[in-house]
Amino acid sequence: MFELLLCFAGWSGIALGLDRHHEDAWTSEGGARRLRLLRRAGGALLVLSLLLAVGRPGPLTVPLSVTWWSVALSVAALGTTAMATWLPRRLPTLALLAFVAALALWP
Repeated sequence: MFELLLCFAGWSGIALGLDRHHEDAWTSEGGARRLRLLRRAGGALLVLSLLLAVGRPGPLTVPLSVTWWSVALSVAALGTTAMATWLPRRLPTLALLAFVAALALWP
């Protein structure tokens, strides 16, 4: 669950770092620096989720943990795409909530 929340926050950051989705979510254009920062933060969250999945496999083996991470990555991408398409103004809030929930579930 932790990986899924981090992946959702990461994909949301990457999506919000794109001109179109940023404007849909906040009804204003983002500056180049802000867009770049959002994309980098999103990518960093995705990498962090992978590192935590591999570094702390828990009851799973590392290959199963990577498989779980891949599933979480895909499901989070679908969720982010759906939110960016149908409810773009709620995407920043949900991304923040997912990040906070992930911190609360930090292993």
